[in-house]
Amino acid sequence: MKTLGQLVLWGSLAGGVLSAATAYLAPLSAPDEKLLGLTLAAPAGRIEKPDAAPLPIARKDQQISAELLSELRSAGVRNVRVKQFGIGRWRGKWFFLLSLVGLAVGGTLVRFSNMSGRPRQGEKTSADSPEHLLQKIQSTVEHLRSTVADMSQPGAGMEQIRHEITQLQQTHMAAFVEARPVLVARLGLAGYARLMDSYAAAERQINRAWSAAADNAHEEAAACLDEASALLQERGSEASSGR
Repeated sequence: MKTLGQLVLWGSLAGGVLSAATAYLAPLSAPDEKLLGLTLAAPAGRIEKPDAAPLPIARKDQQISAELLSELRSAGVRNVRVKQFGIGRWRGKWFFLLSLVGLAVGGTLVRFSNMSGRPRQGEKTSADSPEHLLQKIQSTVEHLRSTVADMSQPGAGMEQIRHEITQLQQTHMAAFVEARPVLVARLGLAGYARLMDSYAAAERQINRAWSAAADNAHEEAAACLDEASALLQERGSEASSGR
């Protein structure tokens, strides 16, 4: 469905651009009263000369008079580009309106696919669901807290802490951020914003814990992990409850 929506979008966009390009073309088959007095936006017609380059019958910025109109028609000119827009003489207006409808339909198909297609399939796989990912993040943070608390010497084992945090950032945390369509569909934009506000704060604390571990700052790393744990627990059930 997403592919179909994208095809409709691109096709409608191309059709809209092409039809919009005809908005300032005035067909000389129109009644004289709709053409007289219009100002040309480009030269029109050609006067062929044997020994010289052809010259335009009408120059840019020239107003269409009855004589000029007759000369252009006699030369076989079918359309001229003018500066004034007229919905009545725009032959491509229906194609343009159809393109607008196509853009709306294509956009709806793409949005529906993003919110109702792959996200719901992901929900059926517990290992990929947002609540499962959040639980894995929480359990890893709790494990790190326990590891830091059990260290016999402050600063010892900080390299292992950095390694585990790096793994967490590259796996479960990255996957949780990518689960945005599922969370938006489940919680709505307002609920998603509330959840991600707490999650972003927890993420910052986890990143600070990594930096503290890199500096062998045992107490700071422990404090950051404590704060991250509290923030994750604050919104831990919201990913699945839809509050």
